[in-house]
Amino acid sequence: MNRVCISQSSIEGVGLIDASYGNFAFRRHYHLEFHIGLIVGGAQRYHCRGASHRAAPGQLVMMPPDQLHDGQAQDEGGYRTRVFTLGTSWLSRSLGEMTGERELAFSEHQVDDPALYRGLVMAHRVLGDNQNPSLARDCLPLEMLEQLLSRHGSMRLRRTPKLGSRDLDEIRDYMMDNLDQPIRLADLAKLCGLTEAGLTRAFKSTTGLPPYAWLSRFRLEKAMAWLKGGRSVTAVAQAVGFYDQAHFSKVFKQQYGLTPGQVRGWGGEP
Repeated sequence: MNRVCISQSSIEGVGLIDASYGNFAFRRHYHLEFHIGLIVGGAQRYHCRGASHRAAPGQLVMMPPDQLHDGQAQDEGGYRTRVFTLGTSWLSRSLGEMTGERELAFSEHQVDDPALYRGLVMAHRVLGDNQNPSLARDCLPLEMLEQLLSRHGSMRLRRTPKLGSRDLDEIRDYMMDNLDQPIRLADLAKLCGLTEAGLTRAFKSTTGLPPYAWLSRFRLEKAMAWLKGGRSVTAVAQAVGFYDQAHFSKVFKQQYGLTPGQVRGWGGEP
């Protein structure tokens, strides 16, 4: 039995996932946000950075934006997870020393830290209660981030991979500007100053996905962000290039395990 609750907390840029997965398997995908995952029951098996891994209670899993990975239950008993999603803008505001040239990094994407794990589980539970805002609760994400950084992370120069004459951020910006329009391989190749075959090879080598799969995931990730921000399913479907809402809902559920209408937003449209 699969149960998924994805919501935006009252703190802009900090989202929450509380989910139980039985037979649901995530295909290879990436996120536009920083994810901090906690397995609170069972165990998860996932492939990342060229190797297979197992995550169990007591461990933290950190997935930076654009990191390709998958995920499924270790066995038929399934698993339960709680995840913090941290928007890049929130991270930039929260880490005063971070500039556009620096980013949060971890030498290992999975660490054993039972004390911090327990604190994060409690923080997730408190942040999920939007009915009782408080100063203490508002400080939790910052305190959490400071502990993660001091105990397991570092700041490093930001490296954006190049594809021909453009970097991945510029390609993402182009897609964002044309998200509701058909985007053709010839358009991307011209943008990067490459042949279509050359761009396809460079894209897969850089991101691990062909251009169409990367774009499809980008559309769904933006859809998730806008739904958490409170926009309607109809408006989001059209904004990301789906003019058949039923098809959008079907694809969304295949990727996330829940329908667009089950995503809970906070505070209206962004």
